[in-house]
Amino acid sequence: MTCRRGPGGGSPGCATRSSAEPGRPSPVSLIPFVHLDVDLGVAADGERIGLSPADHHHLTTVLRLGSGASVEVADGRGASAAAVLIDGSIELAGPIRSRPRPRPQLVLAQALPKGRKLDEVLRQACELGVDEVRVLDSVRSVVRLDAGKLDRIHRRWEAVVRSACEQARRPHRPQVLGPLPLERLGRDDEVLLVAHPGAPGLPTVAEAWTEAERLVLAVGPEGGFTDEEVADAVAAGALAVGLGPSVLRTEHAGAAGLAVLAAGSGRWGS
Repeated sequence: MTCRRGPGGGSPGCATRSSAEPGRPSPVSLIPFVHLDVDLGVAADGERIGLSPADHHHLTTVLRLGSGASVEVADGRGASAAAVLIDGSIELAGPIRSRPRPRPQLVLAQALPKGRKLDEVLRQACELGVDEVRVLDSVRSVVRLDAGKLDRIHRRWEAVVRSACEQARRPHRPQVLGPLPLERLGRDDEVLLVAHPGAPGLPTVAEAWTEAERLVLAVGPEGGFTDEEVADAVAAGALAVGLGPSVLRTEHAGAAGLAVLAAGSGRWGS
């Protein structure tokens, strides 16, 4: 199997090479799946759409695709279509397919971890279908982001998310917000679940999300949230939940919790 890698370590598509016996069909190869800065919601089959310089560079230099190459394009809003690369544009070669976001929506609120662990958090969350990521400041967060560098940092996060969604072949691209303080996390239409060792296991509070429009899972940094942070969140209406008997690394805890929520809420069965 050969895969082309995209920025941030993702892979927009893998082509399967088969040594099938004569007379037997070979497996169908996956064409590259790419997110472009276009609005497919107003496009039509056969329409030619000009590419931005960044998208043109991504297709021709990063993915090394030439004119006439087939691609699957998505706009990050849920719409996707087959297309053909023609010089500095793409020509849509099939109907526009629109996929609504599953319900309930899943939000990961991740406290800032050390180093570049957040990149891995973003990749895993995108693969598991997260709808939004909120980056948190918390008491035990060692990292403090430089306000003057936030624009550059957000561009990096967006590049990681885009690459991960291409790898996962997702037409929706989640937004990354923050950094935010924990006390500003919850909203009236959300169920806030705060990961904390010793709390009731996440599956035991399944009734809390049966009617929820949006589930927010908050994960602490290395060392977790403090008892005071969790107590304040619970007093404001959050539920403290456990993520199993083992101690998970902060960069893995969110993925574990999202998998439970996606399966338990029916998103994976729809």
